Amino acid sequence: MRILVTGGVKSGKSRLAEKLVLSLTNEEQPIYLATTEFTEDPELQQRIALHQQQRVARFVTIEEGLWLHQKLPKEPRIVLIECLTMWLNNLLHHGHDEEWTFSELGALWDSPHQFVLVLNEVGLGIVPTNPLARRFADLSGRVGQWLGEHCDHVFFCTAGLPLQLK
Repeated sequence: MRILVTGGVKSGKSRLAEKLVLSLTNEEQPIYLATTEFTEDPELQQRIALHQQQRVARFVTIEEGLWLHQKLPKEPRIVLIECLTMWLNNLLHHGHDEEWTFSELGALWDSPHQFVLVLNEVGLGIVPTNPLARRFADLSGRVGQWLGEHCDHVFFCTAGLPLQLK
C-alpha cells in the first residue's frame, strides 16, 4: 500500500498521514522517516518540536535528508515519510538533479515497505520569479504527478479536511 497525502502548509496533511499510518499498523511500531536537514531556523525548530511531541512514542524515528531508501530496514515495515517537500529542498541544496530524484523514488518503490508520503502542494500559487524557486516548484509538481500515478491512494488536505482523489 502506497498513499500520498498532499496539501498546503498547515492544511492537516501531517495529522492525516499519521492517522493513516497508525490505521495500517498491527503491533509493530511504524517508522517515521524525518527528512529535514536544515534546523538552524528557530521557527522551523518549533515546528519540528511540535511534530515530535505529537508523534511521541508511537513511531520509531529515523532522520535522513537524502538517501531515504538506504536508511530503511530490509524487512517490510510501514513507513511515514515526512516530508518529501523538505527532501526535495535538500536535494536541490546538495546539487542533485531530477534524474537522481526519480532514481531515489524508484529505489523506494522497489523496497518491500508500505508508505504514507507527505508532499506539500506548492503549485497553486503564482509562478516564482526566482529561478531556484521555479526549479523547486517544477520538480515538486513532477514528483507529485509521479506519486499520484504510482500510489494506491491520494488525499488532498485543505482546512483540516481530507479529500480523497484516488
